[in-house]
Amino acid sequence: MSSSSVAGKLSREVLRKLRLATDAEAKDDREIVCSEVFADVTGSLDDNALGKLNVSQGTRFYQVLAPYFDKNEIAADDLLHVCRRLWGQPYVAPVYALLLHQWLLSHPMAGGSEQRQKHVNVLISGARQLFWGDVHSTTTHFQPLFLFLAYRVVFGQQRERLDSLPTQSRAAVISVVSCFLPYYDDPEAFPRALENMPVPDAKATNSDHKPGEGANFVLTEVTDTLQKIKAEGSLLKYLRALIALQYSPYLTMTQTVTKLRLQGELYSLTSSGGPRYLPRPVNQAAFEALDSLFPFGRRSRRIINVAFKFLHPSEWRWAVVDAYKSAVDVCKAWLGFWLSSVAGTIRTGLNAIRAWLRFLYDIPASVGSKCKGAFRQSRNYKKKE
Repeated sequence: MSSSSVAGKLSREVLRKLRLATDAEAKDDREIVCSEVFADVTGSLDDNALGKLNVSQGTRFYQVLAPYFDKNEIAADDLLHVCRRLWGQPYVAPVYALLLHQWLLSHPMAGGSEQRQKHVNVLISGARQLFWGDVHSTTTHFQPLFLFLAYRVVFGQQRERLDSLPTQSRAAVISVVSCFLPYYDDPEAFPRALENMPVPDAKATNSDHKPGEGANFVLTEVTDTLQKIKAEGSLLKYLRALIALQYSPYLTMTQTVTKLRLQGELYSLTSSGGPRYLPRPVNQAAFEALDSLFPFGRRSRRIINVAFKFLHPSEWRWAVVDAYKSAVDVCKAWLGFWLSSVAGTIRTGLNAIRAWLRFLYDIPASVGSKCKGAFRQSRNYKKKE
């Protein structure tokens, strides 16, 4: 049995279950069936299915079904029609986003031009729910969906898929990619994303795109997202991506208000107390991000933080550790400055001694040359006589 026929059987099973949900009279029954469909399409393939479909380990059912619906318009239309009848169910929008994102975003006329904005907005709403589920649980189950939105739509070479969307839907796609880019992508790729991110309210060809024009929008979305994250692993991913912006020239292109909001949010993450009670690794990573992006006032921030920790007895041990580290940093900085000053003084003295030695060496040489010249002149004079 070929992989396409297996995907066809799976798609028919999904449609069959969703039709059962539309026929159910009780709301609870519809929700139970939709939750079962969601669990099915987000589950991992077993060894038997992996062998038949010839895919890698860890592949999930939606990764097989999405390309199938993209290539089969009739099946995609049938699924869209069933999903329309179940819009009110909480699991339908995520299922809709997982299975139809390639078809809706790759074909401008998919689902009809009149309802395109609504279809794309529901897709983005479902995708956002899925991404938040990953962030809150520190997993990457829906990373393939994000990578499609990011690198096949927003960062596409020609950006035809992005610019073919209605203005509101285009902004929604850029917004959801900006929010979760630090989580799903590598930290080293985040500065490059700031360079290539388009602005949400203007359509431009590649020749009109200005590097870094979307940096302010991305950092605004990231700051808003940081305020809602509670999982330690997810916060550390965001902070590592922000640390990678240390030498990015596009950070200076952002508005002052955006930088102040980001600085304030990072500073709030350095606090181990309420209302979030963040663990120590997050506090340390937030300090590192602050020092990397906003180095001015680094030592003052450290001193103030240590001083406030002494007001809380439970933080005294960490206050002592931080005070010790701060003292070591100050001593290292002072020692480095003193050594550089001493080295500069020694270097200046050596240069002066070298100049004097050169001067003293040049005096006998010049006197000797003058004596030799006078001796030659006297000999020539005697020969003439």
